[in-house]
Amino acid sequence: MDIRNLEAFIVLAETLNYHKASERLYLSQPALTKKIHGLEDILGASLFTRGPNGTRLTDFGQKTLENARKLLTHYEHFKSQVHFDSKEDVVRHLYVGSCFPIHNYTQIEKQLVENKGNVVLALVTGLSVEQQLSLLNAGMLHVAVIPMASIASLEPKKTFTERLVFIFRKKSNLISKFKIAFSKFGNEIKPANSSGKNEAVELTDYLNVFPIYTGDNMHLLLKTNDIMLIIEMITKNNFYTFVPKRIISSIPDYYMNLLEIVETDKKIDLGVVWGKSIDDHLREDAEIFSTLVANV
Repeated sequence: MDIRNLEAFIVLAETLNYHKASERLYLSQPALTKKIHGLEDILGASLFTRGPNGTRLTDFGQKTLENARKLLTHYEHFKSQVHFDSKEDVVRHLYVGSCFPIHNYTQIEKQLVENKGNVVLALVTGLSVEQQLSLLNAGMLHVAVIPMASIASLEPKKTFTERLVFIFRKKSNLISKFKIAFSKFGNEIKPANSSGKNEAVELTDYLNVFPIYTGDNMHLLLKTNDIMLIIEMITKNNFYTFVPKRIISSIPDYYMNLLEIVETDKKIDLGVVWGKSIDDHLREDAEIFSTLVANV
């Protein structure tokens, strides 16, 4: 993957004008269009729409912009380190993808540095499993933490299991309704877009992103990776969600005082997947990370 394609995407996202973006990048408009299409092919989704009202970012493009800026920032930092440091002191960047922040990655990074030194975790969250696999194949991610049900054809380096819990607003009247519905459907729920009376979806099918439910027969309202948005919706609107139990540690104490956690016996299996080619100098970092993320 040419990092210049990311640069072209960011400039076009900032200008929303192919002519202006081409001038800033010293490219022809056809060359710019080719770069954008190449990036869209890798990510598997459209980044822009073009119409009578001009060029606009798609919802996916808007979400991708933040991660693209992060990746480019890490890349520029890496180039600076290579330029100023000796070979022995070069900072290594391990690009990590995750569907949701179930781990304290700061703690993992600290332990990784203690083991190997001069390594930085560049964490990218908020992408679907399919998008992360595309980035792994393109060499833009080195490692990803993904639900096992989504990677049946791949062999993960490490596997581990997370218990699922439900989160409600404290003393919510939905808790009793939930327990009745949960006892009825067990490990399955009725999604909002279910067309058949007997159609049901496994709880873990929704764990590429977090689901948010209203109180009407577990009606699905929204799916998102923004944990703070979820907590705000729960505390202010009396909705609820289910998440891996370990994510609770990433919720600020202020919100924990407003929430009620309902334990379940449901679990999700996760796997640590590597990209097809990892540079030799990163292999030991990836190995240590894989062990830490499975054991922390």
